[in-house]
Amino acid sequence: MMESVKQFVGPSLMVAVIIFLYVTSIASATQLVIGTAAACLLGLIPANAYFPPVWFRLNLFVCLYNLYCSELVGYRWLRFLIHKRYSVPHSDYRHGVRCLSGNIITRCPFPPHVLKGSEFHTRGGGTVDLKHLGEKCREGCYDGVFVMPVPVLLDNYAYFILSCKTKRCAVVDPADPTLVLNMLEVVRNLTQIDFMITDILTTHKHWDHAGGNMEMRALSQCSSERCRALLSPELNIYGSEVDRPHACNKLIKGSDELIVAGGGAKVVVLSTPGHTGGSVMFLVGDALPKEGEPQRLALFTGDCVFCGGCGALFEATSVDETLETVDIFNNNRTWVHPATGDIIHTDDVLIYVGHEYTERSLDMILSVQRTANQTGEQSAIATSNYCDTVAQARNGARRLRSCVVADDVYMKVTSMETKAPLHLRACTVPSTVTIEKKVNALLSLKRCVLEEFQGKPYASMAVQRAIYTSTKRNDRG
Repeated sequence: MMESVKQFVGPSLMVAVIIFLYVTSIASATQLVIGTAAACLLGLIPANAYFPPVWFRLNLFVCLYNLYCSELVGYRWLRFLIHKRYSVPHSDYRHGVRCLSGNIITRCPFPPHVLKGSEFHTRGGGTVDLKHLGEKCREGCYDGVFVMPVPVLLDNYAYFILSCKTKRCAVVDPADPTLVLNMLEVVRNLTQIDFMITDILTTHKHWDHAGGNMEMRALSQCSSERCRALLSPELNIYGSEVDRPHACNKLIKGSDELIVAGGGAKVVVLSTPGHTGGSVMFLVGDALPKEGEPQRLALFTGDCVFCGGCGALFEATSVDETLETVDIFNNNRTWVHPATGDIIHTDDVLIYVGHEYTERSLDMILSVQRTANQTGEQSAIATSNYCDTVAQARNGARRLRSCVVADDVYMKVTSMETKAPLHLRACTVPSTVTIEKKVNALLSLKRCVLEEFQGKPYASMAVQRAIYTSTKRNDRG
């Protein structure tokens, strides 16, 4: 009862102030109307218990966000203005290629100085050279699954999940179909295996992730020789039944299991609402593992979790949703291999995120943590330990991003019209669950910090502020 009365205190005070300003001629009626409308539409009043919740759902940002998500305005117009497409990838994908099964050892695609002192290139079984991997596959020495990042747009990642056994491929979030298909030709050229896309996995509805689905579906029905070679005419496009991403013909929910890439890969759907109402992650393993071979998992997080940080909580309705995401990462049963039933160590659960934000995210964490410590808000020791860990990760990401090694494979793909080798900065994916539990602003946070928001009116900005500024961190050292 008190809560229902409390939410009208704010509007009552506003009305009283408006009447006072008008009666005393301090402000005209026009000025008061404009000022009140601005306060509401621009979201100038932080979310609190003294206004009805609807007040905070009617501001200008919410209206613009809904326009962005719409098909009429968002898909047809804003998609191209906000998410510009480029003819070449923004980062060097070669650093992020990993096999999900076996101990396949290939030649390294990089000179020795690139690998010196780098834990990254040994992560998840080590960086894989696609040309050498193709040779192993054709010789019958490897028939497992491997993952390849596909850098698209300004800083997004799509991903190929490729089965050497079935010669089929699933792609995660192919927001730029032209570049995605060109990159598939890169894989085919290097491996000399004619991979074909059979499935699309969509993490959420935003256009920089789902905006290529309709084009991919149309291309799958195209009669050109190139489209028939690269895309299955029976293309499965998966997306959550809550978000209903564009052009999806297979709606899914949390805990669903999928078989993709022609039966070569098995997927578990993990529901992680918050960034959008139907945001999901995909946990992927080899569907046809050989007995005795070591196994790894790939977790495609979309915009739920980044390397170091987490996505904006645009559609979160309760802190409980964020807690559910944290619990997914902290539950060892999450990392059960979908084909073998074995629990996979978190060192071997590779995290492939939706954006190349790593260096930026870690820089931001260091900045806000040190500011909090200087103002005396946090424990100096806790801040120091966490900041040291984050700084180490940031320095590693910085070194990686400074690594540029020429790649001439794009010149061999005629559709890319590249006349010289590309010199691209290294991608920083994959991370691992083990690493993110140490450095990630959300996943390293003590649960009690989020629990303090339970039972209160939900304010996403306050939750996000706590995620990044609190130094109540789990000791993962």
